[in-house]
Amino acid sequence: MKFYFKILIIFLFTTQSFASSQHIGVIGFVIGNVFNQKGEQLKVGDPVYFGDTISATDGSKSQLLFIDETVMTIGSDTELTIDDYIFDPSTNDGKLLATIIAGSVKVLSGKISEKNPANLEVKTPAGTIGSRGTEFKASVDPLTTQSKILLVGPGPNNSLDLRAGAVEVSNELGTVTLDQPYL
Repeated sequence: MKFYFKILIIFLFTTQSFASSQHIGVIGFVIGNVFNQKGEQLKVGDPVYFGDTISATDGSKSQLLFIDETVMTIGSDTELTIDDYIFDPSTNDGKLLATIIAGSVKVLSGKISEKNPANLEVKTPAGTIGSRGTEFKASVDPLTTQSKILLVGPGPNNSLDLRAGAVEVSNELGTVTLDQPYL
């Protein structure tokens, strides 16, 4: 998996569209029907742009691969907006802010979070999730807007060299830190 991801990153840096637009990643896989905010059906290799809203229909899912190596996997009946994305590959400085409108998203943090963990945030209707260099999953019920957050890992068989990290979940009532896998 890591090898294929590196190939896609090299592809990103060698395409002209990256240099001349706000191209911030690619679609890594698609199962079913996944669309952007223009109603265009997305397929493997299609670019992801700053400001895109990606929607997966019932029974569909997709993976977004960002140029800093952050990976977001969106599940069935999910809508996700990329609100802010800045990344300087020469320094690994950047910021990624996304909003889950409905559905579920699994996030594997990349170089932005590795350099400055506070610069990767995911918003939900119930609050903000701040990744502190790890993997987590968040889901939003489209009817109740109830949000659930799970710190995934890494677990004991960490083959991706991820640090354990943590997830900070914040809203107007305060902040809770999840720092144990599967919490």
